[in-house]
Amino acid sequence: MIDINVAQLLEQLCAVQGKKLIVADENWALVNWADVALRSHPNLQLISNRYDIAQQAEASGLTVIFNDLDFSIFDSHSFDAIFFRVSKERASSHHVINQSIKLLKSQATLILSGDKNDGIKSYVKKACVLMGDNSPAKKNGTSYLAKITFHQASKNLLNDNNYQMIRPLEAVPENHISSKPGIFGWDKVDRGSAFLVTKLPMFLKRFKYPPERLLDLGCGYGYLGYCALKLSFKELTLTDNNAAALLAVTKNFKGSANQVNVIASDAGDTITEQFDTILCNPPFHQGFAVDGDMCTKFLAATKRLLAPHGHALFVVNTFIPLEKKAKHYFNVIDILASDGSFKLVALS
Repeated sequence: MIDINVAQLLEQLCAVQGKKLIVADENWALVNWADVALRSHPNLQLISNRYDIAQQAEASGLTVIFNDLDFSIFDSHSFDAIFFRVSKERASSHHVINQSIKLLKSQATLILSGDKNDGIKSYVKKACVLMGDNSPAKKNGTSYLAKITFHQASKNLLNDNNYQMIRPLEAVPENHISSKPGIFGWDKVDRGSAFLVTKLPMFLKRFKYPPERLLDLGCGYGYLGYCALKLSFKELTLTDNNAAALLAVTKNFKGSANQVNVIASDAGDTITEQFDTILCNPPFHQGFAVDGDMCTKFLAATKRLLAPHGHALFVVNTFIPLEKKAKHYFNVIDILASDGSFKLVALS
């Protein structure tokens, strides 16, 4: 079901005249972009940091930019309205609101939506201060929507944690890995990924010959692939749906002696080669609600991309029934290890 806050924004599209910009992150994943294209004016543009959303919207005939929410490609003060459903990450939301004062014309409108638990009321207050307005957020159940008019820009921008800056990851300074806001868990090493890395030597014993081609499916800033550089692999392919992740992983592997390919894809959908090794720490769940469709997507992709005699290794929370779903795709399914919170599932 489409996010209710996104639905509220879409209802506002036709009510606003002039040049419009949608800022679409993961919250916009279930939008029917063909319907948006039919109902909207031709002067609508979309910027998204999600490859799947950008591809779907572009295929529907919309004008789309796929990047890490880099608004410098747009002319200053050129939009009459910006539509933004606040992000799950504060730095991302602050970044978009800050950039809006550079993009909006005088007396133009920033239309914000979000749930109470997203902090939408706080975002609206901050945006009003930034733009010299005092428009309230209007409640609709647990959802809120606000139309904020840009009068005059404040010099005090919101703290976006230097959103656009790729910086060394302080959690592992000895590894010289970089990351940035906009990536899930950008400022830490994911516990599941760390657990997988400790068991890689055990996993590689499953191979008759040392594997040479590795795919990191859903790579984030590239921690799994970076750790795998010390092993036998001659070629690494890293892919993600998130533009911020692709920027960080490109920086992390720049100058590597190995052959490294960084590819934008939705669960590997743009990749045609096969690999003898696939590593994956997938986004299967939000809290304790398992995303079954996402689980199926990553397993089907792994089946397609894994070479006939290859092996894949997934790390998931222990409560995720990956083994059950994997039976539809793989002949061999083993629990390689478990630490009580995470389990490693080997597939072939």
